[in-house]
Amino acid sequence: MTIRKSIWIERPQEVSFKVFCEEMSSWWPGGFTGKDSKLFLEPKVGGRFYERANDGSEYEIGRLTAYQPPSMVAFSFRAPSWDVVTQVEVRFSAERGGTRVDLEHSGWEQSAKTIDARKNYESGWDVVLGHYQSAAAPGQSR
Repeated sequence: MTIRKSIWIERPQEVSFKVFCEEMSSWWPGGFTGKDSKLFLEPKVGGRFYERANDGSEYEIGRLTAYQPPSMVAFSFRAPSWDVVTQVEVRFSAERGGTRVDLEHSGWEQSAKTIDARKNYESGWDVVLGHYQSAAAPGQSR
């Protein structure tokens, strides 16, 4: 039941990793608390993956379980309505003069809510990665 997505970024591995992890708030398309909320990763194992709403309130989505620049980041992931935690792993590999980005989101089989939610996340990750791909494209300031 793992969701697997792969995209290619026309930027070096280091830049692709940096845009994903350090510039997430500039490209992630909204979150659980509203379309204008911003998402952030604290770049260290145990760091928070969280969302900040316009009013300054925060929702912790998960914690970083791995942080290995420029090749991999992994974090736990829990929507507000879930009683279980899923796992996301994102790998960055140099390929064809750019970077191949492979995402795996696992743990869906844990509850009825996550089994139900999986189909929305299958297409949701396409949207999120599309925004990331645009933000990391050549011509964007870095």
